Amino acid sequence: MRERTEQEWIRLLKESKELDPDPEYVRKTREKILSEARKSPSSVRKRSWKTIWPTMMAICLVAVLTITVLNHQAPTPQTSLPTSSHPEPVSKSIQVNKDTEVFIYNTHSWESFETKKINGYNQEKNVQTVAKSLGRYLTQESVPTTIDDTDYTKLLMEKDMDFQDSYELSRKSVQKAVQAHPKVQLVLDIHRDDAVGERETTTTKIDGKDAAKVQFFVSNTHPSYEGNLKVATHLDRILNEMYPGISRGILKEGDSPYHNPVSYNQDLHPGALLINIGGVENTLKEEERTTKILATAIKRALQEQQN
Repeated sequence: MRERTEQEWIRLLKESKELDPDPEYVRKTREKILSEARKSPSSVRKRSWKTIWPTMMAICLVAVLTITVLNHQAPTPQTSLPTSSHPEPVSKSIQVNKDTEVFIYNTHSWESFETKKINGYNQEKNVQTVAKSLGRYLTQESVPTTIDDTDYTKLLMEKDMDFQDSYELSRKSVQKAVQAHPKVQLVLDIHRDDAVGERETTTTKIDGKDAAKVQFFVSNTHPSYEGNLKVATHLDRILNEMYPGISRGILKEGDSPYHNPVSYNQDLHPGALLINIGGVENTLKEEERTTKILATAIKRALQEQQN
Protein backbone atom coordinates (compact mmCIF):
# COMPACT_ATOMS: atom_id res chain seq x y z
CA MET A 1 0.00 0.00 0.00
CA ARG A 2 3.06 2.37 0.02
CA GLU A 3 2.72 5.07 -2.62
CA ARG A 4 5.17 4.27 -5.38
CA THR A 5 7.22 6.87 -7.22
CA GLU A 6 6.68 7.71 -10.87
CA GLN A 7 10.04 6.14 -11.72
CA GLU A 8 9.02 2.85 -10.10
CA TRP A 9 5.79 2.67 -12.14
CA ILE A 10 7.65 3.51 -15.34
CA ARG A 11 10.05 0.63 -14.65
CA LEU A 12 7.11 -1.65 -13.80
CA LEU A 13 5.31 -1.01 -17.07
CA LYS A 14 8.49 -1.33 -19.12
CA GLU A 15 9.16 -4.76 -17.60
CA SER A 16 5.60 -6.00 -18.16
CA LYS A 17 5.28 -8.97 -20.49
CA GLU A 18 1.96 -7.58 -21.65
CA LEU A 19 3.76 -4.87 -23.63
CA ASP A 20 5.86 -7.30 -25.69
CA PRO A 21 4.52 -8.19 -29.18
CA ASP A 22 3.34 -11.77 -29.42
CA PRO A 23 5.81 -13.64 -31.71
CA GLU A 24 3.23 -16.36 -32.35
CA TYR A 25 0.72 -13.78 -33.57
CA VAL A 26 3.30 -12.21 -35.90
CA ARG A 27 4.28 -15.67 -37.23
CA LYS A 28 0.66 -16.68 -37.89
CA THR A 29 -0.03 -13.39 -39.67
CA ARG A 30 2.93 -13.96 -42.01
CA GLU A 31 1.87 -17.58 -42.68
CA LYS A 32 -1.68 -16.47 -43.46
CA ILE A 33 -0.45 -13.97 -46.04
CA LEU A 34 1.72 -16.60 -47.75
CA SER A 35 -1.08 -19.18 -47.60
CA GLU A 36 -3.56 -16.82 -49.24
CA ALA A 37 -1.06 -16.17 -52.02
CA ARG A 38 -0.51 -19.90 -52.65
CA LYS A 39 -4.25 -20.66 -52.79
CA SER A 40 -4.70 -18.62 -55.96
CA PRO A 41 -5.60 -20.99 -58.90
CA SER A 42 -3.53 -20.93 -62.06
CA SER A 43 -6.26 -19.08 -63.93
CA VAL A 44 -6.06 -16.27 -61.40
CA ARG A 45 -2.25 -16.19 -61.41
CA LYS A 46 -2.39 -15.63 -65.18
CA ARG A 47 -4.31 -12.42 -64.73
CA SER A 48 -2.55 -9.19 -65.46
CA TRP A 49 -0.47 -7.59 -62.67
CA LYS A 50 -2.80 -4.58 -62.71
CA THR A 51 -5.63 -6.80 -61.48
CA ILE A 52 -3.72 -8.68 -58.76
CA TRP A 53 -1.45 -6.11 -57.14
CA PRO A 54 -4.16 -4.07 -55.29
CA THR A 55 -5.27 -7.18 -53.35
CA MET A 56 -1.73 -8.17 -52.42
CA MET A 57 -0.87 -4.64 -51.40
CA ALA A 58 -3.94 -4.50 -49.17
CA ILE A 59 -2.99 -7.77 -47.42
CA CYS A 60 0.59 -6.58 -46.88
CA LEU A 61 -0.60 -3.24 -45.58
CA VAL A 62 -2.82 -4.94 -42.99
CA ALA A 63 0.12 -7.07 -41.82
CA VAL A 64 2.47 -4.09 -41.60
CA LEU A 65 -0.05 -2.04 -39.65
CA THR A 66 -0.73 -4.93 -37.26
CA ILE A 67 2.96 -5.49 -36.50
CA THR A 68 3.58 -1.74 -36.21
CA VAL A 69 0.81 -1.36 -33.65
CA LEU A 70 2.15 -4.28 -31.61
CA ASN A 71 5.69 -2.91 -31.66
CA HIS A 72 4.70 0.60 -30.70
CA GLN A 73 2.45 0.08 -27.71
CA ALA A 74 3.13 2.82 -25.21
CA PRO A 75 5.47 1.48 -22.49
CA THR A 76 4.44 4.02 -19.87
CA PRO A 77 1.15 5.57 -18.75
CA GLN A 78 0.43 8.97 -20.26
CA THR A 79 -1.18 11.97 -18.67
CA SER A 80 -4.73 11.20 -17.59
CA LEU A 81 -7.56 12.27 -19.80
CA PRO A 82 -10.57 14.02 -18.28
CA THR A 83 -12.73 11.62 -16.30
CA SER A 84 -15.67 12.02 -18.64
CA SER A 85 -13.61 10.68 -21.57
CA HIS A 86 -12.92 7.29 -19.95
CA PRO A 87 -15.41 4.62 -21.03
CA GLU A 88 -16.75 2.47 -18.27
CA PRO A 89 -14.97 -0.88 -17.74
CA VAL A 90 -16.86 -3.92 -18.94
CA SER A 91 -16.79 -6.91 -16.62
CA LYS A 92 -18.17 -10.14 -18.00
CA SER A 93 -18.13 -11.68 -14.52
CA ILE A 94 -20.60 -9.28 -12.91
CA GLN A 95 -23.87 -11.07 -13.43
CA VAL A 96 -27.14 -10.34 -11.70
CA ASN A 97 -27.28 -12.85 -8.86
CA LYS A 98 -29.83 -11.70 -6.35
CA ASP A 99 -28.45 -14.09 -3.71
CA THR A 100 -24.86 -12.82 -3.78
CA GLU A 101 -23.61 -11.98 -0.28
CA VAL A 102 -19.90 -11.48 -1.05
CA PHE A 103 -18.54 -9.51 -4.00
CA ILE A 104 -14.79 -9.78 -4.70
CA TYR A 105 -12.61 -7.71 -7.01
CA ASN A 106 -8.96 -6.62 -7.49
CA THR A 107 -8.31 -2.95 -8.20
CA HIS A 108 -4.55 -3.61 -8.52
CA SER A 109 -4.99 -6.83 -10.45
CA TRP A 110 -1.31 -7.50 -11.20
CA GLU A 111 -0.05 -7.34 -7.61
CA SER A 112 2.07 -10.48 -7.49
CA PHE A 113 3.83 -12.93 -5.19
CA GLU A 114 6.97 -15.06 -4.94
CA THR A 115 9.23 -12.09 -5.69
CA LYS A 116 11.48 -9.65 -3.86
CA LYS A 117 10.89 -6.79 -6.30
CA ILE A 118 9.20 -3.79 -4.77
CA ASN A 119 6.95 -3.33 -7.81
CA GLY A 120 5.94 -7.00 -7.62
CA TYR A 121 3.68 -6.91 -10.65
CA ASN A 122 2.97 -9.51 -13.35
CA GLN A 123 0.03 -11.13 -15.08
CA GLU A 124 0.42 -14.68 -13.80
CA LYS A 125 1.12 -14.98 -10.07
CA ASN A 126 -1.14 -12.23 -8.81
CA VAL A 127 -4.02 -11.30 -6.54
CA GLN A 128 -6.62 -12.35 -9.09
CA THR A 129 -5.56 -15.95 -8.45
CA VAL A 130 -6.02 -15.34 -4.72
CA ALA A 131 -9.46 -13.80 -5.28
CA LYS A 132 -10.57 -16.87 -7.23
CA SER A 133 -9.27 -19.12 -4.47
CA LEU A 134 -11.25 -17.18 -1.86
CA GLY A 135 -14.34 -17.35 -4.04
CA ARG A 136 -13.97 -21.10 -4.48
CA TYR A 137 -13.75 -21.71 -0.72
CA LEU A 138 -16.68 -19.38 -0.04
CA THR A 139 -18.75 -21.38 -2.51
CA GLN A 140 -17.75 -24.57 -0.68
CA GLU A 141 -18.98 -22.89 2.50
CA SER A 142 -22.33 -22.25 0.75
CA VAL A 143 -21.79 -18.49 0.75
CA PRO A 144 -23.20 -16.97 -2.49
CA THR A 145 -20.24 -15.18 -4.08
CA THR A 146 -19.59 -13.16 -7.22
CA ILE A 147 -16.07 -12.46 -8.48
CA ASP A 148 -15.30 -9.53 -10.75
CA ASP A 149 -12.31 -10.73 -12.79
CA THR A 150 -11.82 -7.47 -14.68
CA ASP A 151 -8.10 -6.86 -15.28
CA TYR A 152 -8.03 -3.23 -14.12
CA THR A 153 -4.27 -2.83 -14.52
CA LYS A 154 -4.45 -3.92 -18.14
CA LEU A 155 -7.47 -1.69 -18.68
CA LEU A 156 -5.62 1.22 -17.11
CA MET A 157 -2.76 0.83 -19.58
CA GLU A 158 -5.07 0.43 -22.56
CA LYS A 159 -6.78 3.70 -21.68
CA ASP A 160 -3.47 5.55 -21.07
CA MET A 161 -4.58 6.46 -17.57
CA ASP A 162 -2.38 7.15 -14.54
CA PHE A 163 -1.96 4.44 -11.92
CA GLN A 164 -3.66 6.67 -9.37
CA ASP A 165 -6.82 6.38 -11.46
CA SER A 166 -7.16 2.63 -10.82
CA TYR A 167 -9.99 3.20 -8.39
CA GLU A 168 -11.81 5.37 -10.89
CA LEU A 169 -12.18 2.21 -13.00
CA SER A 170 -13.03 -0.27 -10.25
CA ARG A 171 -15.44 2.18 -8.61
CA LYS A 172 -17.81 2.00 -11.56
CA SER A 173 -17.91 -1.80 -11.27
CA VAL A 174 -18.55 -1.66 -7.52
CA GLN A 175 -21.40 0.81 -8.03
CA LYS A 176 -23.01 -1.58 -10.52
CA ALA A 177 -22.43 -4.57 -8.23
CA VAL A 178 -24.06 -2.93 -5.23
CA GLN A 179 -27.13 -2.20 -7.33
CA ALA A 180 -27.20 -5.64 -8.95
CA HIS A 181 -26.79 -7.62 -5.71
CA PRO A 182 -29.31 -6.35 -3.13
CA LYS A 183 -28.26 -8.99 -0.56
CA VAL A 184 -24.52 -8.27 -0.72
CA GLN A 185 -22.96 -7.99 2.75
CA LEU A 186 -19.25 -7.78 1.92
CA VAL A 187 -17.48 -6.00 -0.94
CA LEU A 188 -13.86 -7.14 -0.78
CA ASP A 189 -10.97 -5.60 -2.69
CA ILE A 190 -8.12 -8.14 -2.41
CA HIS A 191 -4.53 -6.87 -2.34
CA ARG A 192 -1.21 -7.90 -0.79
CA ASP A 193 1.43 -6.02 1.21
CA ASP A 194 4.25 -4.71 -1.00
CA ALA A 195 7.00 -4.36 1.63
CA VAL A 196 10.23 -6.17 0.68
CA GLY A 197 12.12 -8.06 3.38
CA GLU A 198 9.00 -8.40 5.53
CA ARG A 199 8.20 -12.08 4.99
CA GLU A 200 8.21 -12.73 8.75
CA THR A 201 5.69 -9.93 9.16
CA THR A 202 3.32 -11.30 6.52
CA THR A 203 3.66 -15.00 7.38
CA THR A 204 2.50 -17.23 10.24
CA LYS A 205 2.36 -20.95 11.05
CA ILE A 206 -0.95 -22.80 10.76
CA ASP A 207 -0.85 -26.48 11.73
CA GLY A 208 2.90 -26.47 11.16
CA LYS A 209 2.68 -24.94 7.68
CA ASP A 210 3.40 -21.40 6.53
CA ALA A 211 0.34 -19.28 5.76
CA ALA A 212 -0.10 -15.65 4.77
CA LYS A 213 -1.32 -13.18 7.37
CA VAL A 214 -4.35 -10.97 6.81
CA GLN A 215 -4.50 -7.21 7.26
CA PHE A 216 -7.59 -5.03 6.94
CA PHE A 217 -7.38 -1.51 5.54
CA VAL A 218 -10.21 0.90 6.35
CA SER A 219 -10.64 4.35 4.88
CA ASN A 220 -11.72 6.61 7.73
CA THR A 221 -11.81 9.72 5.57
CA HIS A 222 -15.45 9.42 4.49
CA PRO A 223 -18.47 10.26 6.71
CA SER A 224 -19.88 6.72 7.12
CA TYR A 225 -16.63 4.84 7.75
CA GLU A 226 -17.83 3.52 11.15
CA GLY A 227 -19.80 0.80 9.36
CA ASN A 228 -16.72 -0.41 7.47
CA LEU A 229 -14.64 -0.32 10.63
CA LYS A 230 -17.23 -2.38 12.50
CA VAL A 231 -17.17 -5.09 9.83
CA ALA A 232 -13.35 -5.17 9.78
CA THR A 233 -13.22 -5.40 13.58
CA HIS A 234 -15.69 -8.29 13.53
CA LEU A 235 -13.67 -10.28 10.97
CA ASP A 236 -10.39 -9.48 12.73
CA ARG A 237 -11.76 -10.88 16.00
CA ILE A 238 -13.07 -14.08 14.41
CA LEU A 239 -9.82 -14.77 12.56
CA ASN A 240 -7.69 -14.39 15.69
CA GLU A 241 -10.10 -16.53 17.69
CA MET A 242 -9.67 -19.28 15.10
CA TYR A 243 -5.89 -18.89 14.69
CA PRO A 244 -4.26 -16.35 17.03
CA GLY A 245 -1.94 -14.03 15.16
CA ILE A 246 -3.23 -14.75 11.66
CA SER A 247 -4.65 -11.23 11.44
CA ARG A 248 -2.28 -8.27 11.61
CA GLY A 249 -5.14 -6.03 12.63
CA ILE A 250 -6.67 -2.97 11.03
CA LEU A 251 -4.81 -0.14 9.32
CA LYS A 252 -6.71 3.10 8.86
CA GLU A 253 -6.26 5.43 5.94
CA GLY A 254 -6.01 8.40 8.26
CA ASP A 255 -2.93 6.80 9.87
CA SER A 256 -1.26 6.22 6.50
CA PRO A 257 0.58 8.74 4.31
CA TYR A 258 -1.28 7.36 1.29
CA HIS A 259 -4.77 8.72 0.68
CA ASN A 260 -7.35 7.97 -1.97
CA PRO A 261 -9.81 10.63 -3.20
CA VAL A 262 -12.62 8.07 -3.49
CA SER A 263 -11.94 6.35 -0.15
CA TYR A 264 -11.00 3.07 -1.83
CA ASN A 265 -14.69 2.68 -2.83
CA GLN A 266 -15.57 2.04 0.83
CA ASP A 267 -18.08 4.88 0.89
CA LEU A 268 -20.23 2.85 -1.53
CA HIS A 269 -21.14 0.11 0.97
CA PRO A 270 -20.75 -0.38 4.76
CA GLY A 271 -19.30 -3.84 4.14
CA ALA A 272 -16.66 -2.63 1.67
CA LEU A 273 -13.12 -3.49 2.80
CA LEU A 274 -9.62 -3.60 1.41
CA ILE A 275 -7.83 -6.78 2.54
CA ASN A 276 -4.10 -7.43 2.26
CA ILE A 277 -3.46 -11.18 2.16
CA GLY A 278 0.24 -11.85 2.65
CA GLY A 279 2.98 -9.94 0.85
CA VAL A 280 5.24 -9.98 -2.19
CA GLU A 281 7.44 -12.75 -0.72
CA ASN A 282 4.62 -15.14 0.14
CA THR A 283 3.85 -18.08 -2.14
CA LEU A 284 0.53 -18.78 -3.80
CA LYS A 285 0.27 -21.97 -1.73
CA GLU A 286 0.54 -19.90 1.46
CA GLU A 287 -2.07 -17.53 0.07
CA GLU A 288 -4.43 -20.41 -0.66
CA ARG A 289 -4.16 -21.76 2.90
CA THR A 290 -5.21 -18.38 4.19
CA THR A 291 -8.10 -17.92 1.76
CA LYS A 292 -9.59 -21.18 3.03
CA ILE A 293 -9.39 -19.90 6.62
CA LEU A 294 -10.72 -16.47 5.62
CA ALA A 295 -13.69 -18.07 3.86
CA THR A 296 -14.61 -19.94 7.05
CA ALA A 297 -14.28 -16.72 9.06
CA ILE A 298 -16.48 -14.84 6.60
CA LYS A 299 -19.19 -17.48 6.79
CA ARG A 300 -19.12 -17.31 10.58
CA ALA A 301 -19.24 -13.51 10.53
CA LEU A 302 -22.25 -13.50 8.22
CA GLN A 303 -24.06 -16.03 10.42
CA GLU A 304 -23.36 -14.01 13.59
CA GLN A 305 -24.55 -10.86 11.83
CA GLN A 306 -27.88 -12.50 11.03
CA ASN A 307 -28.44 -13.63 14.64
